[in-house]
Amino acid sequence: MKQLFPLLLTPLLLNAQIEYSGSIHPSNLYRISDGSEISLPFRLVDMKLGYTWRDFDIKTHWAIETRWSDPQFTSNLREAYLVWYPAFGEVRLGKQIIVWGATDVNNPTDNLSAYNYYYLFWQGIDRKIGSLSAAILVYWKNWQIEMIVIPEHQANQLVFDEPDFPISQSTDYFDPRKFIIDISDPLELGIRTQMTIGRSDISLSYFRGHDRFFSVLGLDYKPPGRGITQLTWLGYRLTEIWGADVVSFWGDLTFRGETAYFKTINDYDESWSISFESKAEYIQYVLQAEYPGPLDISLMGQFIGNTILKANGETLDRTTEQIVSLDKDNFSPGIGTPFAMFADRSLLLTAGATFMDETLKMVASSFINLEEEGYMLGFTADYSPVDNWHVELGINKFVGDGDPDSDNVFNLLEDFSHVFIGLKYSF
Repeated sequence: MKQLFPLLLTPLLLNAQIEYSGSIHPSNLYRISDGSEISLPFRLVDMKLGYTWRDFDIKTHWAIETRWSDPQFTSNLREAYLVWYPAFGEVRLGKQIIVWGATDVNNPTDNLSAYNYYYLFWQGIDRKIGSLSAAILVYWKNWQIEMIVIPEHQANQLVFDEPDFPISQSTDYFDPRKFIIDISDPLELGIRTQMTIGRSDISLSYFRGHDRFFSVLGLDYKPPGRGITQLTWLGYRLTEIWGADVVSFWGDLTFRGETAYFKTINDYDESWSISFESKAEYIQYVLQAEYPGPLDISLMGQFIGNTILKANGETLDRTTEQIVSLDKDNFSPGIGTPFAMFADRSLLLTAGATFMDETLKMVASSFINLEEEGYMLGFTADYSPVDNWHVELGINKFVGDGDPDSDNVFNLLEDFSHVFIGLKYSF
């Protein structure tokens, strides 16, 4: 039987098509302040392998990660899923990254796949984590309907004990990962419908799942013999999200808009000494405009907003370790676009151009906090001297408000101002 098995596979292999693509991408970051290395993991190898047979695809996406200061190579299977293309649309099953939304980089409706915070400042699916899920996409006239089922909750991959990363969480005195309670009903559901009206694409979506960030949900007091020990229990609140996005073309101007309404609640039913019955509602939105400027320069502006509509219940003040009322000032969203945590109102501006028969690409960008002092200035250059080879250079400068005692996140990012150097070979 073992000898017959390769013979049975031969017809499949002869009628199948195998595709692959990827890159080898050594890179590094250096601080602007003193030129020292910023030692963080990066994806040295990134590869996609696909197998097509009739109406079926098998798609895989994996990466090899390492860091220069500790050159140990870690293999990461980012995606591995089966796709079937029936007459009505598309069916996908397996570990996959699902992306929703119409705007660039910042998407309030894009909450199905969690974020890897090591790659927070990257773009697209490079920031995302694949999760086991099933998806059905149906095409009907000018309509598309996508239904998603995610049986297991996937949290954001946060950064712990990384002195070179500005938003790293220290575990010297408290490791939150040891106090996260499992979700009793982790099943998550989503549906998105897209329609074309004139020169506009409009989408409506709904997602019911649990937060990607953990929150303080309850306290226990246990006597260890002498005194009382307080145990802080963490978990992921249940959140419902109603979203909408639009893409429209007005002459040479491309307009993109996206908004999402979030309703979150602590749905844990645990026998804690104190359970925080927290509830909150908030909205996030992005307005984006793109315009082809002179000299083949592409211009893009994006206004990003985050508004807490209401919040009530109790929470724990981590500074004083006291129970306080939950309100709009101390509530932190557990799901949504990550850039909303930098500022409630912000502006992202970019300008890009290509030169020398598109062998040189240059992009300048700025991210500005509109409510308090703080901004980022960035510049990247990508030069391809020969086919498949790219030399990359970038710089990102963060500026805070100059007050070391304030909680302005741009103050934390100042020391992360860096120069990026990379060499990329694509195949």
